[in-house]
Amino acid sequence: MLAAYNRRLILSYLSNAVSHLAYYTTEAKNLKEWLLKHENELKFRYPRTSEADAQHATRHPWRQEHVAAPEWWILCKALRNELGGARQARPDRTARRLRQLARSVGLTRTDTAILELVLRNATVHLVESMMACICEGSLWRKSGFALTNPVLPFLLGLSSDAFHGRFAPDAPLVTSGLVSVCEDGDVVVIDRLIRLHWHSNVTASDVHRLLLEGASPSELRWSDFDHVARDRDHLEQILNGALQTGRKGVNVLVHGPPGTGKTEFCKTLAARLDAPLYVVGESDDNSSVPWLQRGRLQELRLAQRLLAGSHRSFLLFDEMEDLLSMTGEGLAAFSGSRRGHELSADGSRVFLNRLLEETPVPILWTSNAARWTSPAILRRMMFALELRHPPAKVRERVWMRQLARHGIRSTEEDARALAREYDVAPGVASGVAAAAKLGGGTIAEVRRGLHGLAPLLTGNKLPTPEKPDSYDLKLIRADMNPGRLADRLAFSGARHFSLCLQGPPGTGKSAFVRHLAGRLGLEVLQKRASDLMSMWVGGTERNIAEAFEEAREGEAILVFDEADSLLADRRLAHRNWEVSQVNEMLTWMESHPFPIAFTTNFRERLDPATLRRFTFKIALDYLSPEQARIAFRTFFNDEPPDQVEGLASLTPGDFAVVRRKAEILDCLSDTREVMAMLRAECLAKPDFPRRVGFQ
Repeated sequence: MLAAYNRRLILSYLSNAVSHLAYYTTEAKNLKEWLLKHENELKFRYPRTSEADAQHATRHPWRQEHVAAPEWWILCKALRNELGGARQARPDRTARRLRQLARSVGLTRTDTAILELVLRNATVHLVESMMACICEGSLWRKSGFALTNPVLPFLLGLSSDAFHGRFAPDAPLVTSGLVSVCEDGDVVVIDRLIRLHWHSNVTASDVHRLLLEGASPSELRWSDFDHVARDRDHLEQILNGALQTGRKGVNVLVHGPPGTGKTEFCKTLAARLDAPLYVVGESDDNSSVPWLQRGRLQELRLAQRLLAGSHRSFLLFDEMEDLLSMTGEGLAAFSGSRRGHELSADGSRVFLNRLLEETPVPILWTSNAARWTSPAILRRMMFALELRHPPAKVRERVWMRQLARHGIRSTEEDARALAREYDVAPGVASGVAAAAKLGGGTIAEVRRGLHGLAPLLTGNKLPTPEKPDSYDLKLIRADMNPGRLADRLAFSGARHFSLCLQGPPGTGKSAFVRHLAGRLGLEVLQKRASDLMSMWVGGTERNIAEAFEEAREGEAILVFDEADSLLADRRLAHRNWEVSQVNEMLTWMESHPFPIAFTTNFRERLDPATLRRFTFKIALDYLSPEQARIAFRTFFNDEPPDQVEGLASLTPGDFAVVRRKAEILDCLSDTREVMAMLRAECLAKPDFPRRVGFQ
């Protein structure tokens, strides 16, 4: 059944159209046919012609395809009379909401009438049917319309010039973000306008709740971002000042790899400042990428207009790459410059600058690739905070909370092991824990999920397994007593020192650093050459700087494996970047406030200047015969055979490998087989002594 107010609107549209359309046009014929078909629904009886008019039409069949002039005049009068009686129908909830929106964003009555026609076309079947018939379908779209449609001004009782003037670049409809004009002249109306009609659990005047998307509560806490505490706290002060002063043009960039918690940080920050956070462009729209970008930009402009009078709220624009990739003609068309490519480019640039500089409400932008952002955009950011993967102690807190939240049967030790083994972001922990709950609710399900996902997120790096606490300083052969050094550093509480550990693989270089970190109560941040080397100019230097910053924020011992690749002798360099990366490393070594350790198998390849920078230089070597016997007892819980002393190139790593192999082959108690495996490990080394001559 057609509601009274909708009937009033349709009668108004029809009356306007009949008053402006010529009776002999195709549109007039379509209107007549539609009225005759929907008389009962509209409760309006189409005026019947006289018998003389009918006989005239019979003598002139071609007249039947058009409306006769007297008939058109009679119809015009009948519609006006019917409309006069229908004006008593009071505006419905949708109309009241639309008028409240008009007051909030500064629309005129004409603007409101245009939006109402679009909204009724999308929600009222009879209006949709009328538009499809009169406009012949191809000129009308549910989400908008073509400006070239000559009927639209007539339906609203407007002249063509007055109608088109409402879509100028500086017109309220466009500047509010409610509509945008495409390059081809199509007008696109913001999708969420339809919420004014469908949502029933909100009062008619509360259009803010209907059109703005409030952010959900964060799953993280303020302390989960302690690894960026200095920048985090500084940003809090900036935004607190912005809220108090109501300053315009406040833009903040939060960037970092995917999953590091950028969105959650913004939610946590807004909650800490007790300010509502509204998310721009989070919808289930299935449009193509360009249309989705346009929609997000429209929503941003609308949110800015709606919140212009509020001094205690934030906007969140996730993945700002959507906006920045909308360049050239696309963005220029949205901003209103459509008179050529060169002018469009200039118009789009000015439009984007104004969008940032004149925003009445602070905007938090997030990005996964901020380093590729245009400098023109970055200059308009008041502050940029980089979120990196949190250190193990923060990840442990997140894991404990997520495991408990999803009811995963686990212990504190399980959470600690996950944090140390998998360098994944908080967002990953939440997703994996949720999946594990669906799959069985055990810690084994969590590990299975991480085993498949973590390598993809960390560049196919294997997880670092939690090693048993069986490190034995007696199995370290070095030119310095490692136990005495660890005791002294732990006793003195020293923090600013550097180590260079060199020696054959498996001699315990990395193991000693982990042991030392445990004594000092510090985390270990390990970086390989492959983590830092970049194919881009300046990329390696940037990665080195980020590694030092990450270690400083996480209060960790920074360990560089394969130091000979990062500190190669500059006298042998063939390219400029080989020199600049060594210079970058030396610069950071001088100022870093926490311990640094470098491990290498080839000390002779290091730059001589770097050796002078190390506080301690420790050379590790193969096990002595006595240490080999101790290692055999430790790893195999058995007395060693005499032959073990004859293997001159054994390392603790060799014993660990052979034990794992013997366990798999079920020959742990077979001393002869174990010895054969140890000998094979020695033979695989290039410096193992071999007999010379005939045998």
